[in-house]
Amino acid sequence: MAWSRRRYWRWWSYPPPYPPMYPPQTYYPPQYPYPPTYPPMSPEDELAELEDYKKYLEEEKASIEQEIAEVEARIKELKSMLERSGRPSGP
Repeated sequence: MAWSRRRYWRWWSYPPPYPPMYPPQTYYPPQYPYPPTYPPMSPEDELAELEDYKKYLEEEKASIEQEIAEVEARIKELKSMLERSGRPSGP
């Protein structure tokens, strides 16, 4: 063939003779109509929602404090076990 060596690429050679083909990007048109927006809550409804949320948070806080107390008790128990066995407790 009359091709010059610079333009002739074998299939196993690198770089490939042409840039790799990428799939076309998919176009997603905007969705109309936009999703509905909700009207603002009345002050009474918002107050009730916030009070319920505060009650939920206080229950979570009590649960977390109870777990912390249980962990501290276990730490104290393990330290006393280590001291009785003659091993020094941590730093």
